[in-house]
Amino acid sequence: MQSRGQVDRSLRLACPFSVLQTPRDLSIASHEMALPDQIRRRTPPGPGSLFRFVLWMFATALALDLRGGRPVLGPLHPRDPDGEWEIPVWTTTATLRSSGGWRDNALLSGTNAQETPFAGYGFEAFLIRMPIDAHRWTLFVGGEERRYLRTVDSGTGDPPVEGDAWLSAYGEYRHQGSSGWSPGLVGQYLYANQVFDASTLADGLGSVRTKVHSLTAQPSLRWTRGSGFRWEIGYSWQRQNFNAPLDGFWQTGPRSVVAWDYAEGSAFEATLRYEDRPYDSRPASNLLGIPEPDTVARFTQLNADLAWKHQWIEKPKLRSTVRLFQMVNRDQAVGFYDFNRWGVAGTLRWEGSRWGTLIGARWSRWDYQRQFISPAPEDLFKYRQIEDVETNARIFRKLGRHATLFAEYLLERQDSNVALFTYTSHTATGGLEWEF
Repeated sequence: MQSRGQVDRSLRLACPFSVLQTPRDLSIASHEMALPDQIRRRTPPGPGSLFRFVLWMFATALALDLRGGRPVLGPLHPRDPDGEWEIPVWTTTATLRSSGGWRDNALLSGTNAQETPFAGYGFEAFLIRMPIDAHRWTLFVGGEERRYLRTVDSGTGDPPVEGDAWLSAYGEYRHQGSSGWSPGLVGQYLYANQVFDASTLADGLGSVRTKVHSLTAQPSLRWTRGSGFRWEIGYSWQRQNFNAPLDGFWQTGPRSVVAWDYAEGSAFEATLRYEDRPYDSRPASNLLGIPEPDTVARFTQLNADLAWKHQWIEKPKLRSTVRLFQMVNRDQAVGFYDFNRWGVAGTLRWEGSRWGTLIGARWSRWDYQRQFISPAPEDLFKYRQIEDVETNARIFRKLGRHATLFAEYLLERQDSNVALFTYTSHTATGGLEWEF
């Protein structure tokens, strides 16, 4: 897997329907802040009453549909009048991908940018159950590896970076009963071996090389009305295991979605998520960013998203998505890693019979509440800020029924008033996809 943006894209691909700072040596003894004793003794809570409530509603709705609900047939029925099967209940698609390209900053570094050509290969496969009754199944597995063709030396004495890779598996089940209530369950696994920007984890190391194994389970309960309105509540349970220098953590919390599907392929969606993130062993920091002994860091996050998806033309397809988002991160120690993040993202996709294109962009700003940019007296009350920009473009040409020729471009740029968190990266890729 590539940069942080590549991680985000693989996660979105795996969910087609609906994630560090070495404390700087600011040893000013007269200003060191001790943490409260209750923070040192704090231990992560269990899932809590809300988790049990969601599971109870999930089981109740499923039981009601199985007892009193009638089969809900979709637009396709598997049997003809003589009782013979007309169509397969399951549909499958598989795609192989071969690519090559150029990257001008493989380390996402502002001081050690190294460019390299690369060659890659990947695959993806979908297995979907046709909507012939109340049971909906979607399964996905995909992965990609990219090998650098030139030595990329980190400059830290570590072995050279030889490339990156990711592997993802996703499964979703939903029981679509006749009562309007539909319980569902999503499970996902993600492996990534990459260089990525660790500041997204509020760790402050800048860009690091690491491996991660991520497991996610998300039970949910959805209620729909004939006018296109739907409401969904759920609970997310996630485990992130990182290699050094990052620390693993649990991330759990409730989620609620209110949406209006006002036309085919068009919707307004509002999402609210609360997440609790206790780390395994990472110590909490005082107001100078110095780790405190006998403590464990813990953050909470409140995420709000507002999205508009619209299909402008059906043939050829022209679709757009605009999303506004905000995150409020709170460090449960003395607040050294408190920040507010907000931004906007959008995509525009056009697809004709042969040609197609996809254009996307995202801008966000991080405002830290208590991190001075340096201990110098002139920098007091100048707080750390980050602006994050990502743009991508893809153009493709279908060659017959199975082959697709494509070219992609990705720009990743981060600006900050702290030099460690500033970099720019350009990646150009071209290749061939073959669908079975």
